[in-house]
Amino acid sequence: MTVIAEQGLDRQGSDEKVMVRLHAPYAAEARKSWVCRFEIGEPVAHAMDVYGETGLQALALALSSLSAALYGCDLYRRGELGAFGAFGGYLGIPAPQVFPDEAPYPF
Repeated sequence: MTVIAEQGLDRQGSDEKVMVRLHAPYAAEARKSWVCRFEIGEPVAHAMDVYGETGLQALALALSSLSAALYGCDLYRRGELGAFGAFGGYLGIPAPQVFPDEAPYPF
């Protein structure tokens, strides 16, 4: 799988980054659909294969699912996950509408 986007997020109290990766969509011949995988590194440790009818749909759904996993994780909710020198705010990825009071820049 080809990584098409990657970002290292800051973890409060640690020099190690929480790596976030989004892979290129690919055709899943057995299911006659498309798959797009995302991965969030330790300590969040979450990965998911997201399916869509088209590659673009799988990509959009994977980005939305990735965002929900980040803004919904305990590390973010405790204000210990951040980006661009700030913690508990914008992570550089738009937040899903379900987090209007917790995360900025919803899509």
